[in-house]
Parts: sequence; structure tokens; C-alpha cells
Amino acid sequence: MDYRKLLASAARLYSVGVDLEAARAKLKELVEQGIPYDSDEMKQAYQNFKDLEQQWKALEQQHMELRDEIVKGK
Repeated sequence: MDYRKLLASAARLYSVGVDLEAARAKLKELVEQGIPYDSDEMKQAYQNFKDLEQQWKALEQQHMELRDEIVKGK
């Protein structure tokens, strides 16, 4: 099995994780600024966070499956 695929998967997962944490920080910042939860800015920030979270979870699942394939292939 090709370990480069696993490394590429890990790199994508890390990259999305960085973006996800930035989105989380943006939400926290908006809350701390007192931006109303029903404002367009808050809704957009929340949707961005949820999209990234969903993407991260899917990539994590793919990464774990790829890792398991490599381990079983040894």
C-alpha cells in the first residue's frame, strides 16, 4: 500500500483542521463582540463553521479507513 496517500490524507485533514479552528475562533469573536445570533454575519460564520466541521469529519473517516487498509495490508 502507498504511504504517500496516507500522508496526503493527513495533510488535507490538518489543513481543514486549521481552517476549522479559525472558523471556531471567528464565532467566538463574534459572540464576544455581542453580535446577535440571528444576524447575517453570525449566520454566515456559523454556516462556514458547520461546513468545515462536516468536511473535517468526512476527511477524518476517509483517513482512518485508509490507515486501516494500510495496516491490514502489512
